[in-house]
Amino acid sequence: MKCFFKKDDHSRFGLISKTKLKLFLLVTISINIVFFVKKASGQTKDSIKSIYNLSLKDLAGINVTTVSLKEEEINIAASNITVITRQMIDERGYQTLVEICEDLPGFDFMMFNDGGGEYPTYNMNRGVGIIGNANILIMVDGIIQNNISFNWSLLWTYENLFADIERIEVIEGPGSAIYGAQAYTGIIHFITRSKFSGVEVKSFYGSDFTRGIDIYAGHNFKENIGFSLAFHKYNSDGDKGDRYDPGNYFHNLQFPSTILQDYDANGNYVTNVANSKGGQAIPDGFQNWNGSYSFRAKINFKNTEIGSFLWDVNRGFSSAINGYEYNLMHSDHSSRSGGYHIYAKNEAKLADKLSLQSNLVFRATHILPNTGFRYNYQFPELTKNYVSYEYQGFIEERAHYDLSEKTNLLLGIKGTRSIKSRRVVSLGYFPEKEYETQSSWEEANAGNGIGIFEEFPPVIVNEFAAYGLWNNQWTKNIYSSIGLRYDYSSEYGQIANPRVAFIYNPAKVFGTKLLYGTAFRQPSIFELNSEFRGNPDLEPEKINTYELELNSMLLKDKIQLRTNIFYSKMLDFIGKVPDISMPAGERYENLDKSEVSGISFYFTYKFLEHIRFYSNYMFMTGKAADTLAWEQIERTAKNKVNAGINFHLFKNKLIIDGRVNYVGERKAQSTNKWLYEYENGYAPAYSKVNLTISYEFVRHFTAQFIINNVFDVQYYGVGRETGSGMVDEYDYQTNPNPEGHIPAYHPQPGRTFLIRLNFKL
Repeated sequence: MKCFFKKDDHSRFGLISKTKLKLFLLVTISINIVFFVKKASGQTKDSIKSIYNLSLKDLAGINVTTVSLKEEEINIAASNITVITRQMIDERGYQTLVEICEDLPGFDFMMFNDGGGEYPTYNMNRGVGIIGNANILIMVDGIIQNNISFNWSLLWTYENLFADIERIEVIEGPGSAIYGAQAYTGIIHFITRSKFSGVEVKSFYGSDFTRGIDIYAGHNFKENIGFSLAFHKYNSDGDKGDRYDPGNYFHNLQFPSTILQDYDANGNYVTNVANSKGGQAIPDGFQNWNGSYSFRAKINFKNTEIGSFLWDVNRGFSSAINGYEYNLMHSDHSSRSGGYHIYAKNEAKLADKLSLQSNLVFRATHILPNTGFRYNYQFPELTKNYVSYEYQGFIEERAHYDLSEKTNLLLGIKGTRSIKSRRVVSLGYFPEKEYETQSSWEEANAGNGIGIFEEFPPVIVNEFAAYGLWNNQWTKNIYSSIGLRYDYSSEYGQIANPRVAFIYNPAKVFGTKLLYGTAFRQPSIFELNSEFRGNPDLEPEKINTYELELNSMLLKDKIQLRTNIFYSKMLDFIGKVPDISMPAGERYENLDKSEVSGISFYFTYKFLEHIRFYSNYMFMTGKAADTLAWEQIERTAKNKVNAGINFHLFKNKLIIDGRVNYVGERKAQSTNKWLYEYENGYAPAYSKVNLTISYEFVRHFTAQFIINNVFDVQYYGVGRETGSGMVDEYDYQTNPNPEGHIPAYHPQPGRTFLIRLNFKL
């Protein structure tokens, strides 16, 4: 199962005194409040109704837009969809998408909020996920955010921006019939607020010298003219890897006695030379500091909207690789990535029943300079670094036609042009241009010298898509949705993806959905073009998913239940097979089919008007092509339970929200020798409690106290990919470079605190 800071900017963050930080936050908040009060005088407040003031019945009928590209009630939307509202984000103290998805069924994380070098956070959804999890689609207001060259899903951690989010629609199941590639196991869609007038400021301070600020401001000059701005800044020194580490992958280690290969002071290539640090203690832990920021703005004029989004994250590599082979505490051990998009969209009413939406988008995703690391056993004074720049532009036209009050038709076309890039890999110098390096890693590693030029030509990819969706209400209680999308790419060829859904709601308190959908993940530029194991003949991965959903309301709408059962058959998985003709001794290849199935339950109970209990459960299992039996999926818990309770007390001045996550034991990959040696092949189960307490001292001023991992539980994520690094095989005198560079597990943080002050005007 497949599952522009300078390099030493983070060190400056650590020199800021707490007094200066408090002064900075106070001045920043004051300046922004004064400025926006003047600009926004006479404003009206956001009119969105408080979600917790809704009954469970009203909440079950909340409108969503992702499924059919139009507003529709969630109970007739043709998908398994969960909505995370703005109020839920605030009251639960969520700071990242990882924290949100930890509370949802179907998601499993290897590295959580730390990230993993040039890759985003490692996770799986519905038992599927490769590095960077390219099998799930991330969108902001309908604009795809996945990495352009490598398909990785992005915006999982502190680079994301929540200040202006209205809601997050999380779809479990295929979505390629509307959105194309990467909507394989699901879609996560961030939808921003509109027609907002006012100012909101949040400043926060917490464990590990974590500090930051969020600002959101908007104003409507007339009914159809307005603007909004949102800004997010996050910095943390991190805990430097001071975490539960049972195998000592990151503690109590010694530098190797021998450097296997290096370049001496005269630039000569040398091998097996004595290490002056040999036998000395390697500093414990790993770099996990973080400096992130993001900015979003949009202007609305009648039926036209123009906007932009920019994000940048600079952080330590964390525990992605072994502490005995890599200098995890060196200042060069860091990664930086970023992205942006600009867009214009227009909605035109062509006739009473016909409307046209036009979208023009340009976006970029980058692995930026300062992404690199130092080895312990080779080239210890030289940094190996990665850079990649990629760009994409597209135009999309969508026509919505209401054939009648009960029938509507959507037709869309989309043309895309992308500039994709392999990672430019250098040794000793950062590249000065986007697609070349003056110090090739390949040449240096082969002993040919540092400072040798190498070019990495970009790849131009053209794509075209056409799609249609027919929604119909047959009777008062029966609905259907039929969709089909055709995609053509100069990179991988062509593919078609249908979807069919029937919804039957025979009573106000009971409803069913029967869903069928297909999706695909296109091969990445690395899988197609890598000189080590690339295969230009790869076909897209494909998935067919069948789902049955049941939902009901009980006890006069005090209890809400939802059950989803799914079965997925996956074809043409892109994996690795032996190939002695390739430099890596292996190549990427489309493999045989595999299957995964699961069942999830949602239970919500409104005890009293201001007390609400919510929970969910997931059971999941899979079957590989070469096995007959259904068994536990690697790196995925077979059983997962989440539960929480929310109190609104003293006329909503005091809000308490407590949540618990239980994650069952996770089966290790067969290559993960350490877990098979010491844990019988399974990472232990764990339970973790999070608590958020909010108190409104005066109107529009709220203080929050957020405690994550209340009971300081010691736990870890399963090693990513192979997890094949075996710490027992390392010997600083005789074996400085054992097989496998990925640790068996990734230690996770203990108890942390955060204080947040929220202002609204």
